[in-house]
Amino acid sequence: MVVIVASCAQTGAPVGGPEDITPPRVVEAVPPNYSTNFSADKIMITFDEYLDMGNFTQELIVSPPMEEQPVVKMRNKTLIIEFEEELKEDVTYTFNFGEGIKDLNEKNVLLNFEYVFATGPLLDSLSIKGMLRNAYDLAVPEIPLSVMLYNDLHDSLPLTDIPYYVGRADKEGNFAVNNLRKGVYKMFVLKDANNNFLFDLPTEQIAFLDSSIFVDAHYFREWLLDKGLYDSSELFPDTTSIAKELLPGDSLNIPTDSLLVEQDSLHHVSDSLKVVKPDFNSIYVDLFMFEEESESQYISDYSRKERNKLDLIFNRPLSDSSSFFPVFPSSLKPEDLIPEYGKKRDSLSLWLGDTIVASYDTIELGFIYTVLDTLHQHVYRTDTLKFTYREPKANKDKSSGKGKAKKSNSLSISNIRNQGKQHPVNDLVFSTETPIASIDPERFSFFNIPDSVDIPEEVSPYIDKNSLKKVRISKKWKEEGNYRIILYPGAITDIYHRTNDTMNIKFQIRPVGEYGKINLTLSGVEDTILIQIYKKETLVRQRSVYTSGLQVFELVEPDTYRVKLVHDSNNNGKWDTGKYLEGRQPEKVEFYPEDIKIRANWDHDLEYRIGSNNLNPDQRAKPKEEKELPLFE
Repeated sequence: MVVIVASCAQTGAPVGGPEDITPPRVVEAVPPNYSTNFSADKIMITFDEYLDMGNFTQELIVSPPMEEQPVVKMRNKTLIIEFEEELKEDVTYTFNFGEGIKDLNEKNVLLNFEYVFATGPLLDSLSIKGMLRNAYDLAVPEIPLSVMLYNDLHDSLPLTDIPYYVGRADKEGNFAVNNLRKGVYKMFVLKDANNNFLFDLPTEQIAFLDSSIFVDAHYFREWLLDKGLYDSSELFPDTTSIAKELLPGDSLNIPTDSLLVEQDSLHHVSDSLKVVKPDFNSIYVDLFMFEEESESQYISDYSRKERNKLDLIFNRPLSDSSSFFPVFPSSLKPEDLIPEYGKKRDSLSLWLGDTIVASYDTIELGFIYTVLDTLHQHVYRTDTLKFTYREPKANKDKSSGKGKAKKSNSLSISNIRNQGKQHPVNDLVFSTETPIASIDPERFSFFNIPDSVDIPEEVSPYIDKNSLKKVRISKKWKEEGNYRIILYPGAITDIYHRTNDTMNIKFQIRPVGEYGKINLTLSGVEDTILIQIYKKETLVRQRSVYTSGLQVFELVEPDTYRVKLVHDSNNNGKWDTGKYLEGRQPEKVEFYPEDIKIRANWDHDLEYRIGSNNLNPDQRAKPKEEKELPLFE
């Protein structure tokens, strides 16, 4: 009997039910959502499950903002929001919870749930919606981002006043500010680093609309009817054709400083900021985020990772008026500090030419550069910096002789790679790890080898003025020619008086057939366009063009590239950011819609019309829901 019972009572792991993928659901709200003549001092929203309140406070946005943040509590499954200040009269309030409402166990999010009420008899239900992109590369900016509307119009608004309405952007760059009333607004988007709704930090990113927004649907709908773009018998007409008709600037025959739309019915999307078809209660805009270039210079970082080198990084390129001077030790002389600037002059390496000084664990230097004072005037500032070198444990000499690395007294030089093949038009380059003090052209011997016989030829090596660690030889190479170069000891000497060993290098000019070609035909060019070709993050080609037509880029290494087009409005050969108080938007950029995979001995024919693409290739590679273009940009 015991055996039979035991065999019938076998144990095993309990079988669970299906995974919960449903976000919390509102069971009851007191007062009800979308109440009018609201006079309560708190809101109680009951859900069908327990909530995780981990980041609730950071996610909640109240529009219009309250001076005193409401107190948020949980009682079982009921969310309680208590007001700490008296509500304004005849105002529609919107509580957007972002990603703050999620269940306790599976963390399913009720995305962008809104609780809305009006302290007057009517609910305002207009919206401003659209899309945000980074101005420099059209990538989706990082959240959180505050979308801010002001009912005042003076220029200093984002610097001095908090907004009247606030909305948010989601992870895909879509944004919405809902439940607006008819009126005229100024619009900004802010990466609010200190969460005070003010543009008051130099590193805060901003986007702004050039013109004010006049929200008045009656005028706008009459304009649509007059153009034959809207059938009053349909609530939602074919908005695709409307958006296409509205895009050209000459078809928008309304006041220059006004974008017009209004409501006459309540249309609400409870849990999404996604840009859907225009509903004539909403204005749709595209905005571009940027960080202003700081007018004030400062040292953003400094270090001493090598004993004989001091590294500094600045927030912006150094001006010619900047300088440095030795402080400690007293034996350190100005001529012992050999400067090497980065390509953009926003970094500086100071090499210690005196090896005795370099043996000190601590070096102190003074730096003089210009900054902005409280009156916004440029003045000189002096900083004294202490550079300390700490020997890595792995490199410390052991007590015994074992493990000690014998330091070479010869200068290490790198030269031709690519299996001994030289680019058909580039300079022949020799690179060192330390700054070069001098070269001796007499110790360079160069030979052309047409038929296995070395024929001497004259060359003129020189130190690269933009890099203290490179020696260049410029020459018109013969196609697929064979060459030899010999560097004898003393050809190159660095600042520590080390010189090279004998180097005997034989190399060949790489065949043109191993490269590809890009034939880019541009149309619609009306201003200066800066064509930039990138390999990953590295800019490999750049050219300014002023008219439509064919642009040929030859001898392109087989690889994958991205073509960026910059509207270079000031003709300075680079992309420039914006400046809000000057009313200057960042320079517009575009991308060829796809990345280009270059093949050897292949012509790649591309055609692009300026203004035809507002996305970068990464966005186009991912399938997205179809979206109408914004009515206004």
